Amino acid sequence: MSKFKVAMLATNTPETDIIKQQMEGIDYELDVFICESEGETIEAIKGADVIINRSVDISREVMEEIDRAQAIVSFGHGFNHIDHDAATNQGVMVVNTAGFCTEEVSNHAMMLLLACAKKLTILNDLTKAGKWGPETNAVLNPMAHITEQTLGLVALGNIARAVARKAQAFGMKVIAYDPYVQPWTAKEYRVELVAELEELASRSDFISMHPPLNNQTKHLIGPSFFKAMKPTAYFINTCRGPTVNEEALIDALRNNELAGAGLDVFDVEPTNPSNPLFQMANVIVTPHSAGSSTRAGIAAQVQVGQECARLLNGTWPMALVNPEVRAKINMRQPATRD
Repeated sequence: MSKFKVAMLATNTPETDIIKQQMEGIDYELDVFICESEGETIEAIKGADVIINRSVDISREVMEEIDRAQAIVSFGHGFNHIDHDAATNQGVMVVNTAGFCTEEVSNHAMMLLLACAKKLTILNDLTKAGKWGPETNAVLNPMAHITEQTLGLVALGNIARAVARKAQAFGMKVIAYDPYVQPWTAKEYRVELVAELEELASRSDFISMHPPLNNQTKHLIGPSFFKAMKPTAYFINTCRGPTVNEEALIDALRNNELAGAGLDVFDVEPTNPSNPLFQMANVIVTPHSAGSSTRAGIAAQVQVGQECARLLNGTWPMALVNPEVRAKINMRQPATRD
């Protein structure tokens, strides 16, 4: 019986010790491949039993070249860099590390909300410039209130639920738009579901984005949404940039259809410094770092290793993105390789 083969795809040299610790007792070999082209990715996946993916694009063309692997285990919540429809057609499971940074991302969303409401970056710059008089007074009025204000969540998954819990601790009312969540689930989190996105926009003082990026959610938020927002409201996005029509957001900010925005994600990343959003004083930006912390980095590696161990032992993963693939897979028996 030969060893299982695990191929890790990466764009730079990753740490693997924590991942390997989770697979102790399994006879396997793990090879790391730095993939800078589609051709290199195709070569890397050949003969692998499990593929670990760290931010490498896997297109339909790459997916069709998989000759053995039953699963791709991806770092992070997002999986839009993997063609999961092609994976399902190919009989390949797509597994993510859902949950590893729920607290980090929800904290980041709340940080951006509070920083926008209190005009933190503007006041920081004025204070450091020694401007304590009329310049700061002009910024202080109007100033958003937080307690008893309404937070609107677009989607009500695990991260959004964590945001709801934290916002409620500040005394905020929370509403959400999510056609896939049942009313009793929302009630459990003390969240009111609304039927239409425009209703969410018109009622909210702050809006926080939390849907996954897929064909249904690309440019989910566009001109009509921003026109429905209160001119005093703030827009927060810590999920994926392309869920929002970025040009529509820029136009809405220029036309004062909303008060400002806090953004961790963008349509194109890395984002060009000439992006108009970067020139706006009422927009706070961070470099897609919401999920980052020392703890989260360790947790992601642990979860990746545990999912690989489950797969190599012939059991289903915990975080299966494309559950419809189950009908196409006969799980291998534990610890066997042809």
